[in-house]
Amino acid sequence: METLMLLTYAALCWIIFKVFRIPVNKWSLTTAVLGGVFMIGAMLAGMAYFHPGSRSARIYYITTQIVSNVRGKVIEVPVTPNAPIKKGEILFKIDPTPYQSVVDDLNAQLKFAEQRLKDTKQLAQSAGGSKFDIYNWEKEVASLKAKLVKAEFDLNSTIVKAPSNGYVTHVRVRAGQMAVPIPALPVMTFVNTDTATLIAGFSQEPIQNIKRGDPAEAVFVSVPGRSFQGKVKEVIPALAEGELNANRNMVSFAQQLPAGQVPVIIQLDQNISQLNLPLGVDSVVAVYGAHEGFWSHVAIIRKILLRMMAWSYFLRFH
Repeated sequence: METLMLLTYAALCWIIFKVFRIPVNKWSLTTAVLGGVFMIGAMLAGMAYFHPGSRSARIYYITTQIVSNVRGKVIEVPVTPNAPIKKGEILFKIDPTPYQSVVDDLNAQLKFAEQRLKDTKQLAQSAGGSKFDIYNWEKEVASLKAKLVKAEFDLNSTIVKAPSNGYVTHVRVRAGQMAVPIPALPVMTFVNTDTATLIAGFSQEPIQNIKRGDPAEAVFVSVPGRSFQGKVKEVIPALAEGELNANRNMVSFAQQLPAGQVPVIIQLDQNISQLNLPLGVDSVVAVYGAHEGFWSHVAIIRKILLRMMAWSYFLRFH
């Protein structure tokens, strides 16, 4: 972009020198060169400050590590890796036999306890029973109901379902393997497609000129020659470089952290899911912060630069 501006300025100077027959000497050349340096430098500086761009943009998404709630042998894995699925569809099944037997046993005990409670109350009404026996059987019924809730939860957990819309990848389980409720041993990774978010990292200098609702544009390496319109959805008010964890370490400046970039969420006007872009692809984003005044007109420089970059992606195929 800078080269194009220099060439354009040089062409204008040549035309002016020819049309107005300005003598070429050290004074006229020095004036033209210094004038170009100050003018182009000021325009580039104003563009970077009022219409900042970011090469550190990416589509981020949230994954869920699928871990079973119960231990058991996997008997079926009906899901197809990397194929779209909807919330509630079955990911895999665990042999329910031991958990079904616990539910059946508790149901039998609960039925017996409820009958004994009923008989004890009837006996107490005829002055032949004890209130203590009633309290004891009421406690037994309540305890069995609580155990039954836990047992039914375990039984239902033998069928693992999709937590949201998305797809599974890195499927590490097959029928016959043992699933265990250990978070460090997930059996598959679930990609939540409804969490895909375009986040761009901007330097801290122009952050005052990035506001919610500002117009923005994005180009993707995977889609050369095209730009996508959008707007700033949110400027995240925290940087990872300033995070303090709950540990015993105190604040220390011995380790010099790099100047962190400010994450900005960009909402595109077009639904890019139709482009079948892999989640996590890189992007280049520009935000047009000045809406009035002289610097609002400098946005055309950033737009030209962004489109030149989009067209240059045609030359990056291997």
